[in-house]
Amino acid sequence: MLFIAAIIILCGNDATNAYPIICAFSAFVFFYGLLYFFSGKAIFALSTSSVFVIVLQFVNQLKIHHYKQRLMFADLYIMLDPSNTETLLHYPLTGLAFISLLLLMIITTIVSWRAVPRRMGYFPQIIGLCMMLTTGLVLTRCVIHYQPVWRNTLWAGGTGVVSNLVMSSRAAHYTAPSFSEETSSYFKTHAATLNRSQPNIDSKKPDIVLLLQESTTDPRLYQLPNPMLLPHLTMFEQDSNVKAHSLMRVHTFGGGTWLSEFTALTGLPSDDFGAMKNSVFYSVVDHLSDSLFKQMKDNGYYTVVLTPFNKSAYNANHAYKIMGADKIIQPQELGYPGKLQENLWHIPTADILNYVKQILTAQTDKPLFVYALTMYEHGPYDAHHKDDYQLNNYVKNKNSAGKFSHYVEKIKTSDPALVDFFQFVDQRQKPTLFMYFVDHQPALDWENGYTTTLPDAAYLTQFSLRDNIDTPTVSDLGQMTDIAFLGGILLEHAQLKISPFYQANIDMRHPCKGEMKDCADKKLFESYRNYIYNELNAASVP
Repeated sequence: MLFIAAIIILCGNDATNAYPIICAFSAFVFFYGLLYFFSGKAIFALSTSSVFVIVLQFVNQLKIHHYKQRLMFADLYIMLDPSNTETLLHYPLTGLAFISLLLLMIITTIVSWRAVPRRMGYFPQIIGLCMMLTTGLVLTRCVIHYQPVWRNTLWAGGTGVVSNLVMSSRAAHYTAPSFSEETSSYFKTHAATLNRSQPNIDSKKPDIVLLLQESTTDPRLYQLPNPMLLPHLTMFEQDSNVKAHSLMRVHTFGGGTWLSEFTALTGLPSDDFGAMKNSVFYSVVDHLSDSLFKQMKDNGYYTVVLTPFNKSAYNANHAYKIMGADKIIQPQELGYPGKLQENLWHIPTADILNYVKQILTAQTDKPLFVYALTMYEHGPYDAHHKDDYQLNNYVKNKNSAGKFSHYVEKIKTSDPALVDFFQFVDQRQKPTLFMYFVDHQPALDWENGYTTTLPDAAYLTQFSLRDNIDTPTVSDLGQMTDIAFLGGILLEHAQLKISPFYQANIDMRHPCKGEMKDCADKKLFESYRNYIYNELNAASVP
């Protein structure tokens, strides 16, 4: 039965191409040969190989459920990093699923090992070695020869789970993105016609706060039977001190905060790194030539990160440092109760913002750039929560009624903290910019649509920028802004000196009204990517 289930999974590939099925079966036979070579037990090798394929398929489905993405080789960086274990334990059902899969593998291994005795002689080694050599050559040819074809399927999730893992294994060796559909000349010609703002070197540099709001999507984005029932949330409103506000295109759903962090802090969409997307904090950050932290430092800023995660989670400590952060602080170091190795899943947003105030009021001879993250709004959300918005008889997925109400309750609790911080910024004597953005939508199992007609609405959140300075609003923002443009908006609005990369980032934003991949001028988009990756070498540091 295990073998039949494995065969069904291996056959679950794109029928229009033969290479994924060949690749998947070759990987299966290679693993079988490896086990047979060392064990000399055919039943053990077959059963273990089969259950391993089944486990991979379940893990793949778990990732699709939580993130709407399929399993890739780069995910192993995250799965095998022990500092991420607490995140898994925060989701009990997911943790239980992993434990069940582990038990299935252990039981299958033990039972199949005891089923038959080891075959004596060199026959298992000869057969196993032949299998590995033959399928190894096939796998090598598949990975090399069909890599461009497979990459073109990534927008749709690639192929089957086994073939995806094999084809994406090339991501174990970093390769800088390269885009050659258009040359850079079209973008550079377009950029030369723009009326660029100049840095104001005489003015006092403002303190800048960049706040990532965990999962805090405006609930008015969701299609509801009675939106009038929603509470009034000031954080989503606009007053005279709001200089920019729009829906925002993000590149992850329901999780993967580090992906939005990466894009906001570097100006580079994580999608540009293909199969390496999920490992950007592990395998990409060391190869970047620029970042928002580096730009701030070049402008004389002292850069601080305040994170409720343990510093090692998702390799963030290394990523922040390599991107240029001067100091990384956890709330526990400022007096919040808890051990440093713990993620502060329930720390109120009010406490995070009070610690930001504490950092801002510290004596320093430099202007401050503070990047902070909230955590209180994080899932999981309770499907059994009271239905506060009359959704039970409306939603397609019954779990989403309670989850939506729980989610709104969380952001309603955080709203007064944002209002208080708005007042703090408004009343400060020192010039201050405050940008707050949402990393991804919450995982609500929502299937009832959205109030916007923009495409891929599941990948929309929002951002806002406010200040206490008499400055004009940010120009050339349309109905949505890509998260990759946030850094450029901050640098331009603060009138700071800007590197060639961030100047290109700004020059791309203006004609596309804040859109990146969604930009109507696809030629400009491709030309821009060629310019930043192939000419500016934005991600090619050895």
